[in-house]
Amino acid sequence: MLGKTSFGAIASALIICLATVGVATGQKPPPPTPPSALAPVLAAPPTLGMQRGTTLELALTGSNLAGPTGFWAAFPSKSTIPTEDKNGQDNAKLKVRLEAPADAPIGAHVVRLTTTRGISNLRLFCIDDLPQVLENDKNRSWNDAMPTPVPSVVAGKADAEASDYFKISVQSGQRLSFDLLGRRLGSAIDAQLSIYSAKTKRELAHDNDSPGCQTDPRLTFTFKEAGDYLIEVKDVLNRGGADYGYRLRIGDFPLAVAPIPMAAKRGINVQVHFAGPNVEGVQPAVVSVPADPFADVVWVAPKGPSGLHGWPVALAVTDTEELLEQEPNNEPGKAQRLPVPGGVTGRFQQSDDTDCYLLSAKKGQKLSVEADTLELYSPTLVYIVLKNAKTGAEIAKTNPQSPPPADQRIEFTAADDGDYLVEVQHLNYLGGPSESYHLTVTPVTPTFEIALGIERFDVAPNSIVSIPLTVIRKGFAGPIDVSLQLLPSPQRSEVSGNLIGFTTIKPGQNSGVLVVSTQNAALGPNAAVVVARATIDGKTVTQRASVRAVVSAALGNLSFPPLDLNHRIAVGVKEMAPFSLAAKMSPPEATPGIATQVTLLVTRNEGFAEEIVFNAPGGLPPNVPAPKLANLAKDKNELKFSLDVNAKAPIGEYQLLFSAKAKSKDKEYSANALPLVLNVGNPFELKVEPAILSLKPGQKGKLKVTATRRGGYQGPIALEVRKLPAEVTASKGAIDKDKNSFELDVTATDKAAPGDKTGVDVNGTATALNNLQNGSPAFTVRIEKK
Repeated sequence: MLGKTSFGAIASALIICLATVGVATGQKPPPPTPPSALAPVLAAPPTLGMQRGTTLELALTGSNLAGPTGFWAAFPSKSTIPTEDKNGQDNAKLKVRLEAPADAPIGAHVVRLTTTRGISNLRLFCIDDLPQVLENDKNRSWNDAMPTPVPSVVAGKADAEASDYFKISVQSGQRLSFDLLGRRLGSAIDAQLSIYSAKTKRELAHDNDSPGCQTDPRLTFTFKEAGDYLIEVKDVLNRGGADYGYRLRIGDFPLAVAPIPMAAKRGINVQVHFAGPNVEGVQPAVVSVPADPFADVVWVAPKGPSGLHGWPVALAVTDTEELLEQEPNNEPGKAQRLPVPGGVTGRFQQSDDTDCYLLSAKKGQKLSVEADTLELYSPTLVYIVLKNAKTGAEIAKTNPQSPPPADQRIEFTAADDGDYLVEVQHLNYLGGPSESYHLTVTPVTPTFEIALGIERFDVAPNSIVSIPLTVIRKGFAGPIDVSLQLLPSPQRSEVSGNLIGFTTIKPGQNSGVLVVSTQNAALGPNAAVVVARATIDGKTVTQRASVRAVVSAALGNLSFPPLDLNHRIAVGVKEMAPFSLAAKMSPPEATPGIATQVTLLVTRNEGFAEEIVFNAPGGLPPNVPAPKLANLAKDKNELKFSLDVNAKAPIGEYQLLFSAKAKSKDKEYSANALPLVLNVGNPFELKVEPAILSLKPGQKGKLKVTATRRGGYQGPIALEVRKLPAEVTASKGAIDKDKNSFELDVTATDKAAPGDKTGVDVNGTATALNNLQNGSPAFTVRIEKK
């Protein structure tokens, strides 16, 4: 349940309408529609998590938290928003009662809040099997160290120029792991962790930047003597504040960095072992890899002999056959054969190890050989050499100086049919229990990628939200169908929302706009993906739009966010505004140097007559200044203004995004208009008749040139025929102001040679508009025999 409304009811009533406006090749999409300034903003939850099988009263802080309609958690849970004590009326704080079942998956999960005014930013929230204790915030010295039970997880926060101290009691010979989660949760902290004897204050262990943990520290230590010990946590640069939260896990649990294998094929069962500095005695886990085509990863928590779980590791989900490295394979004669396409998980158990693999290729086949390590949270850096398996001649090798992922990737075209040898080494010749990699071999074929500039959107009934799309084409220039697809959540097993449309990005376009609207949708949150499909070489290629860059930014520029967040977006259904907005333009296209007139039309609900404030438009062409839009007075429904499409405006197709806000009954609302297509083009197009002009030597003919005027230009158009054959000339002329056609004389001399001359055209110049030029389609001049 989400407060008083079930998630299933929200989903069943949500209908997504899709439309699109393409953008010409080379043009950038308009900036993403930012979340409304009224949308809730969540500060980092003070605990950053909870123990599964318990109930937590979560004290959220931030801004615009009043009027909650739902709390969304990406793990099985029950959430209620109490109404007593005016809870839900304060913009700065909100209480949510959260219940996590005993079998909730351990790990970091997304939580969000929706209100009547939109959906919040994402925050990561941990589910743990360790009992949770809160830092008392008075533990700033040795003597004030906070007594801490073992096992436990401490929810703490670093302050500037201060250390946090915790005191634990242990038995002689007791082994404990300490795993601090900070940067991995999007916190700003760059933590270091130290263990001291409480008696002597001597440092016994220290860690900073544990391999594979994105600067988070963790370590395992065996205490020789029974007694009390001190744990110190601090930021390496002595920073601190509200965004410097952390969770310190303490207990006898394994510290794994990667699963073995690191990837598994979709829809199968696989036995998973673990790589890491402390995984002795950890039994393998049997994992059912989901068949869900939208699954990116399965998080697998290693369980130690004590019964406690270590923090989960990422098992990547793929669509190809996956193998495990078979030792010995450290020389070419023992190379392991790989499927194409396919993947293999390898390990460098010893330093200076070389792993050898064979792959087969056909002459002219283009293949990619790539190692994934840091992206899968392994600390390993890989160096790859490709050789001809028969001759041993080197064909290619990776360049560690290249930016990722090129630093661990080789693309090559097979010169002959046969086998090729892949040699894989650790870049720094390291080895050990944590050093693992995932190597893939895939054919390089034409494809594409889609990216979004924001990972959350707000939309209200009878309004729209525009989702700009960026297309990265990789050898494919054809059309791409794009749609929005709702996803199940832990609160509901099925999606019953209806998709009632889709959009197509036209051939050659590098961006577009997906317009989303709702009908009869209940207020609250929804999870979704943007799915793109295209037919390439007779096969359907499906890609999901990536939001990795914006998720990384939302998590404090975390280099490698959780894999399951790379393609997920959130759509919040907010309260309907008491007005709707539309835009139109006259003339319907523009040309550089001539201003165009835009009209914003407002439809008011009955009884609403308040002033409306227009926001600055988005998506304007470069060099076109943003117009200063006046407020729309009470009871007025139309605003007209001039858009300065000046001579420096680049030719292209743009989507102008208009939005407005207004207050009604002490509440502020916002609405968006459908994107207004602005085509900035040439001031005219020319057509020449006939398509083939036939002349005999010494003869004269006529060319009729007709102009279709664009963008309001009515001035003269100077005409000149270009690329004529030898001994053929043409008169010059001009289409007069406000006229649309003119005839030119074409003359062939007696020396004109018989034959066809293709590619002839007429060039036009708008002499009253910065001498803008445009040529006609090519036509043919035919010289016949006498």
